[in-house]
Amino acid sequence: MQLTMFRALAARPLPVAPAPLRHCLLALIVSLWLLSSRSYADQYPVSPGQEWSRLAAVVRPGDEIVLSPGVHRPASLAGLRGEAGRPIVIRGADPEDPPRIEVGPAGPGSGLLLQRPRHVVVQDVVIAGARHNGINIDDSDGSGSIAEPWQADLTLRRVAVLRTGPTGNTDGIKLSGLRGVRIEACLVEGWGGSAIDMVGCHGVTIDACTFRGLPGHEQSSGVQAKGGSTDVRIVGCRFEDAGQRAVNLGGSTGLAYFRPRVPEEAGPGTRFEAEGVTVERCVFVAGDCAVAFVNSRGGVVRDCTIVAPRRWAFRLLHETADPRFAASEGGAVEGCLIVWPQEGPRTLVNVGPGTRPETFRFGANAWWWPGADVPEGRNALDGLPGERTSKQAVIDPRLNDNRKPTNAAAARFGAGG
Repeated sequence: MQLTMFRALAARPLPVAPAPLRHCLLALIVSLWLLSSRSYADQYPVSPGQEWSRLAAVVRPGDEIVLSPGVHRPASLAGLRGEAGRPIVIRGADPEDPPRIEVGPAGPGSGLLLQRPRHVVVQDVVIAGARHNGINIDDSDGSGSIAEPWQADLTLRRVAVLRTGPTGNTDGIKLSGLRGVRIEACLVEGWGGSAIDMVGCHGVTIDACTFRGLPGHEQSSGVQAKGGSTDVRIVGCRFEDAGQRAVNLGGSTGLAYFRPRVPEEAGPGTRFEAEGVTVERCVFVAGDCAVAFVNSRGGVVRDCTIVAPRRWAFRLLHETADPRFAASEGGAVEGCLIVWPQEGPRTLVNVGPGTRPETFRFGANAWWWPGADVPEGRNALDGLPGERTSKQAVIDPRLNDNRKPTNAAAARFGAGG
């Protein structure tokens, strides 16, 4: 009735009045109209132990699902649809005492499952003990079919995913077939497969996150972008003993899982597992290898600090026999600080068969290990693959406890000079 009244008022001719008064009346009518058309958001509080998957059917743009402190059940929420500026928010009621979604031995394998979400924010929650994936977000329409990438416009913020797996293809956060994802200030600690696994994902930013390996967990890789993923940025993150490949830039994906699909008629060497991935201002401590380029094109590792990898700083690999896939090519490493505090590496960069190392570029980087400044050490740097646009520096950075150089000569290299 209120809306009808405002429409009728707007339709009535205004009496003749002085111009300033007419302007005030028009402004009042517009204000009342806007007020009448506003949609007010609802909050849906969830107490520990409640079943809350049913809320997927009732929440609307701007609504919030608010989890109270305590232990909560896993949830599966399909088809959440927020709007630009009015997302659906799933959050903890108290960021200082975040709720824990615990996956028991008899429950589902994942802590939180979202299918085809759009304009959704998940923040200030903890997910622990998942046997499959801690968080699983995909483009499935429920029929089991694999679709083209889904425009998600999704944010994960201040989410902790703990003790996933601990073995096999079990990921802390699994993203499949999504466009437009931000992962901010999250923690993934202990997993089986990848801390974050992206298959066919595009336009993803992973910012200021920490990935920490735990004893008893396989931790195959830290962050992995594969299955045709493009335009991925990994910025300001910390990787602590994050597996065999802390960042797997590319990978090996079954053809059925690529988004978009790989055409049968695609020419030889025209397809990649990942393209346009940037790793910037990150810190890597331990692990077998900091970054692996695997059937990828054009990846960039820039201004990163890499400390004490167990085997290599970088790897160039080719892991598919399909002739449509090109060898890894065109990667770049620049502005990085690579340090072995005690013992020098046997190989700085592992170059696998079937790759194109001559297309890689090493810009100005700083390297250090005991003996790096003697002829044998400098010979190892001279053996780096590909193009070297600048002379590689040999500098003892004298790292402090925060992995930042105290030697001013090294301050312009790495993540935190």
